[in-house]
Amino acid sequence: MRSDFRRRFARPIRFLQDRLSPQGYLGLHLTVGMLIIVLGCWWFGGIVEDLLTGDPLVVVDQRLADWFHQHATGTITEIAKVITFLGSVAFLSSASFLCALFLLWRKSWRALLVLVLTMGAGTVLNIVLKHIFHRQRPIFEDPLTTLSSFGFPSGHTMGATLFYGLLAMFLATGVAREWRWRMFVFPLSILLILLIGLSRIYLGAHYLSDVMGAMAAAIVWLAVCWTAVETFAGRSRP
Repeated sequence: MRSDFRRRFARPIRFLQDRLSPQGYLGLHLTVGMLIIVLGCWWFGGIVEDLLTGDPLVVVDQRLADWFHQHATGTITEIAKVITFLGSVAFLSSASFLCALFLLWRKSWRALLVLVLTMGAGTVLNIVLKHIFHRQRPIFEDPLTTLSSFGFPSGHTMGATLFYGLLAMFLATGVAREWRWRMFVFPLSILLILLIGLSRIYLGAHYLSDVMGAMAAAIVWLAVCWTAVETFAGRSRP
């Protein structure tokens, strides 16, 4: 009975095995990457739809921004400014440059290519999205921070998601290969990204949807870069 089943569905079974196999350039890397890309696009599309139709997310945006602004204190503001600096263009550019030098010294060409594509093109993507949606930032009579550029998606959050997400993947696949270390690296990266996003909302620089949209876009772009490089690298191997 089992042998008849395997013979009848041999091709679909073989297809699934190939897609879930770590070997081969069309295997597990591509399958997981495509799944993340699809889910990330669905998340980003849902946020954009809510913004365009004025769904409850927009109401939550304003209420949350007002609540943070009303409960702001000097101490928390200083802490938020330190946290938000970890997602700034100056810090992430410097950190990316140092990381590129390290990879260059190690002659890790594939990782260097992923870094350049992720951070370089990711920055351009954020600017393009901002000009496409033209969304204004929160407005207050006594703002904690003042910015004139568009707000959606958040540049700090998107840059942080790209860099710290990529750094976690580098560590997980290169240094921290044991599961106990991976269980430490990824939660720490996620926590830092969430704190940076939260600091942007607290400082009145962005709405919640700006931060969520930035995370979704960054996840998609990071998955595209990592999957593309890994797929072509696997294709070039015999």
